[in-house]
Amino acid sequence: MLTTNSTLQGNETWRRLVAAASEEFAQHGFAGARVRNIVDAARVNLAAVNYYFGGKKGLYRATVGFLAGQAMSGFRERRGQTPERRLQRLVYAFLAGLTDASVVPPLGRIIAHEAMHPTAQLDPLIEEMTRPQVERLRAVVRELAGPAVPEREVTLATLAIAGQCWTYLFGRPTIERLFPGVLAGPHTTQRLARQITDFSLAGIARIAALHAAPAPATKQRHPGHPPAAGESAAKKGGSRGH
Repeated sequence: MLTTNSTLQGNETWRRLVAAASEEFAQHGFAGARVRNIVDAARVNLAAVNYYFGGKKGLYRATVGFLAGQAMSGFRERRGQTPERRLQRLVYAFLAGLTDASVVPPLGRIIAHEAMHPTAQLDPLIEEMTRPQVERLRAVVRELAGPAVPEREVTLATLAIAGQCWTYLFGRPTIERLFPGVLAGPHTTQRLARQITDFSLAGIARIAALHAAPAPATKQRHPGHPPAAGESAAKKGGSRGH
């Protein structure tokens, strides 16, 4: 479980340790992180790690849980919003933490380390953070796409939207080298959320149109157009029977 003790979160020493650990684990992953660097950055005694967290593993679990909780706070549902607006909010929540600095947020870098060198925290991260995020996004995509679109297409569309967000979160250094300054300026997260939402809505509309049921064919005769030969004969035969 990634949940953390809410009572301890109000403690100044606990918060300084988690803040310092966030950057140390983000830079070096769990295996490469040094507790000495963390306590020095937090300006606390080495014994504080054991006192509050029971050691390095406990500190890592608490740090990941705290960061994941912050990430999930943006995914709270709001009633009365259109699916288009909800999609934009979810995209913005995915991008939360993206700043003007060309650096990936700590949780994103920790997840990248987990992908390469998994620890016992990877599965809880997926189940308690990534899966709920993606499922909420998928529910909005389903609503926008309509019931006729197959499940596989909805899933792939969901991953396409999430993938756009993950590109900016995890690929920021590469993007900055390819297109220097393209992500600079104020309100970067808002601009990206709007762009991703608009692009995604157009794609979902296209998928929905491809799977829409064809309209029933109707025969319409132009006014004044003579009836077909078979139709004329049938009418004559019917009139002779009366």
